[in-house]
Amino acid sequence: MSHKLARTLVLAVAFATLAVLANAPSALAYGNTAQWQVGFSGTCSSNASSCLFLPPGVTGVRTGFWGWCEFGSSNGGSTVGTTGTTGDCQITTYFGATTGQPTNPFHIAYDITGWVIQANSPFVIPAGFPDFLLTSATVTLSGPGAATTGFPSHVPIPFPFGPPINGCPPMVCDTGIPAVPGHFSLHSPGFEFNVQVTKLP
Repeated sequence: MSHKLARTLVLAVAFATLAVLANAPSALAYGNTAQWQVGFSGTCSSNASSCLFLPPGVTGVRTGFWGWCEFGSSNGGSTVGTTGTTGDCQITTYFGATTGQPTNPFHIAYDITGWVIQANSPFVIPAGFPDFLLTSATVTLSGPGAATTGFPSHVPIPFPFGPPINGCPPMVCDTGIPAVPGHFSLHSPGFEFNVQVTKLP
């Protein structure tokens, strides 16, 4: 085989490979059923009166979180009432760290088997947008701060919960993630929240 022909074949294979990779669904990184991908973070300084994550009057506390979620296996819609049957969320928090003390973080892992786009969530940022509500899943806590929650570590806990809770508290199941593609942020002195929502084609 001549050098010229060999070079032509190598280039042809290279371009064909690039074309395949360029057209591969980006959801493959999350699994082939993903339709929404989300990244988010929030931080709050110790004395911020505008901190949404702390009760009024609480001071001397640093808190924050960061993570990502994916939602899939729906009909592809984005209207209120759209449901899906697969998803995954990974969140790391350092809620409740006091000034001068370790942050005592813990990790929350959701293995989602049911979700719905709902209206009128009190947690969604920006307010008034529809968001993702988890209807069935398991949640697993790990990390040094998990013991402070009162739940066992490294044990998948299914929800909706049975007695005495009988359901799922909004702080566990209402994600607050807007079901609208785009970048959303909220900033005030000592407080910052960012979320990037991508709807896959």
